[in-house]
Amino acid sequence: MYDKLFDKYGKVVFSRSDKKSPSAEVDDDAESLSFAVAMAKVASEVKAADIRVLFVKPLVYWTRFFIIATAFSRPQIDAIGSRIRDLAENQYGKVPSGDTKPNSWTLLDFGDVVIHIFLPQQRAFYNLEEFYGNATPIELPFENQPPPFRP
Repeated sequence: MYDKLFDKYGKVVFSRSDKKSPSAEVDDDAESLSFAVAMAKVASEVKAADIRVLFVKPLVYWTRFFIIATAFSRPQIDAIGSRIRDLAENQYGKVPSGDTKPNSWTLLDFGDVVIHIFLPQQRAFYNLEEFYGNATPIELPFENQPPPFRP
């Protein structure tokens, strides 16, 4: 059966046309990390909780980083998503695919960074941190800082 296909079309060998050098891959990872941290900071500013950035590139072929955050209402999910979309477009020239209406789980896909914003019950149910347990967690430079003092 396959012999006829091979005779007609030749042997197909998968090859990546965008093969990059290891140093170019590292540069892309660093650029994606910078973007991911900036987006996580925006989520933090809109009072998202338990924000995690995971380096998932070794585990999946379709993205480099996940951001997982908890919001406590659909309007908060909308606010986080709107602020992230605005910063991504205005400062980085990136427009996400994914949800435009707040749900109990909203996903913003920027290609190299995928952002998941959950309500607490859905985050516990889907438990992406456990599912991607072998991903490398990224320490966020702002997560352990106390909130700014406001008199």
